[in-house]
Parts: sequence; C-alpha cells; structure tokens
Amino acid sequence: MDNGTRHRARAVVSSVLDGVVVGLGEAALDHPRRSAARRRTHLGVGALVLAHAAADELPTVQAIAAGRPPRPVAPAEQQLSMAAGLVSVGWGLLASAVDGPLTRALARRGVVRPHRLVGLAAGALATATTLPLWWRRATVRIIDDERRTREDADVAAWEAELAEVDRQS
Repeated sequence: MDNGTRHRARAVVSSVLDGVVVGLGEAALDHPRRSAARRRTHLGVGALVLAHAAADELPTVQAIAAGRPPRPVAPAEQQLSMAAGLVSVGWGLLASAVDGPLTRALARRGVVRPHRLVGLAAGALATATTLPLWWRRATVRIIDDERRTREDADVAAWEAELAEVDRQS
C-alpha cells in the first residue's frame, strides 16, 4: 500500500473510531448503573481511545527505537488533530446534554433502547464531521512524505555525484 492510500485509510479509520467512541459512550447508558455491561462498554471505549493514540504514535516510537529522531509534527497537522478531537468531544457533550429529554421522548414513543438510538445518531454525526479534518491531515502528511522523498532523492543524487568526483580524483 502506498503512503497516500495508507494515510487516507488511517483518516477514515480515525473518523470511524471517533464516531464509535461517541456512540458507544452514549449507548452504554442503556445498561443499568454500575452494571458489568456498562463497565465493559466503557472499558471498550477506553481501549479504543488508547489503541488509536498508540497507533498514531507508533512511527515516533519506531523512530526512537531505531535511534533516529522522531518526525517533527507540522503545526497544520497538529491543529487538524486537535480540531477533530474537539469536534468529537463536542458531539459527546451535545449527546449528554440532550440525553435526558430526548431519550424520555423516544421511550414514550416505544423505542426500547433510546440511548442506543441517540448514540447511533451522535456517532454518525461525529464520524461525518471529523472525516474532513482527518482527510486534510492525511493530505498534509502525503505532501510531507512526497517532499521528504524528493529531498532524499536529491541527497542520494548529490552523494552519488560526490562519490563519482572522488573516484575520478
């Protein structure tokens, strides 16, 4: 898989994970308080968040393990990541704010699991609204990778030229 496809795939996965985390956090409220099912759901949400963060930092960890300095994060990339996180938190807070009245209204209309329905809607909205941010971050990373590839090729060509000059001397 080339870098562009890899970055785009990670953007889609990150966006879907944002939606899943927001949706599961709300849907967990269908389980009774202090129940094992609610604890498992919240632990699963926490594990998803940690796994996403670890996957995002994997290149840094690999670079440090190989003795290389970590790749610096471009300010635009950092701003887009922060914006996506804030959008996800915003949808979670909005779902929490409308949770009581909305789930009571849904329950009166016969919806068996109203929190699940609210979670599904909030998760879908979180996914849809964070995808453009993660996609732009992927574009920034693709452009950075292409620039690095060009620079590496230029350095390799320059070193080859110097080696040729040294051989002729």
